[in-house]
Amino acid sequence: MKKIALEEAFAVKGVEEFTPQLLKLREFRQCEAKLIDLTEMRIRAMDEGEIEIAVLSATSPGIQGIRDPGIEAETARAWNDYIAEAIQGHKGRLRAFACLPMREPDAAALELERAVKELGLVGALVNGYDDAGGQEAVYYDAPQYLGFWKKAEELKVPIYLHPRTAPEGRETAYGSFPELKGAAWGFHIETAEHVLRLIVSGLFDKVPDVKVFIGHMGELLPFWCWRTDHRIQREGWDGEVAAANGRPRELSVSEYIKRNIYVTTSGIFNTPALEHALKVMGPDRIMYSVDYPYEDPAEANEWFKTLELPEDVLKAIAYGNAERLLKL
Repeated sequence: MKKIALEEAFAVKGVEEFTPQLLKLREFRQCEAKLIDLTEMRIRAMDEGEIEIAVLSATSPGIQGIRDPGIEAETARAWNDYIAEAIQGHKGRLRAFACLPMREPDAAALELERAVKELGLVGALVNGYDDAGGQEAVYYDAPQYLGFWKKAEELKVPIYLHPRTAPEGRETAYGSFPELKGAAWGFHIETAEHVLRLIVSGLFDKVPDVKVFIGHMGELLPFWCWRTDHRIQREGWDGEVAAANGRPRELSVSEYIKRNIYVTTSGIFNTPALEHALKVMGPDRIMYSVDYPYEDPAEANEWFKTLELPEDVLKAIAYGNAERLLKL
């Protein structure tokens, strides 16, 4: 069965000079050659995994962790021009998400519009919070980002919120265990908390048609949203209390997740996890992804072949939902 994959990373050669945090990620050095390659090894791997189209995005931390915050906007523009030109001759197989200078919300909105309208990119992927240049981490529930979210809503393109490790200096229970800081655990906690901030801030009442994609079978949220709602209600954090805190919300966390959030299978080739996500999210909210080159397209494909789901559900996950949402 053909597939469209949505969380497939690339890197500009020498990217570690711009984002030295990459050197702390063991998987970057393991996959560096495949990240830089955009066609030969990548398309061969896609063929092995029966992937018709891969949507590429700058690997984490990308622009959000750039060494010099003063060049965020120009670097994002240069990287978007680079990927747009690189895939121009392969539009039948390769598409791309824009990277954005999120430290400057107005610049991010302008670059999103340029990338979509002029370069033909299909949305944007941002690598979590922005702490470029070692500045204090900023999250996108902050009031200054409302105009950015309104631009995404206006353009009718998704924003993919991708993981990164917790900000430098933040104490975590797994801080002394480096193997837990990244993709094994910390990535997903950080991203889930960011999405919850967006929800609890009341953002999705202001931009109800915004679409946010998250990977790894929903970064734990489909498995925990019932508990979140249960405790918010039991402890009295909703209703008048939320409004008094300046964060009125019309819906529950679970309802926003089912309305505004879409999840992909990137890096989680596990049938019970998919079955649970399907029960919570429904088949029109889940899309296939691999997380190449950190994961193997052939392995993902072999897992997908074992799924005993109705044909229409398999097609929706494999390619139908992505075709609809990204207008591919």
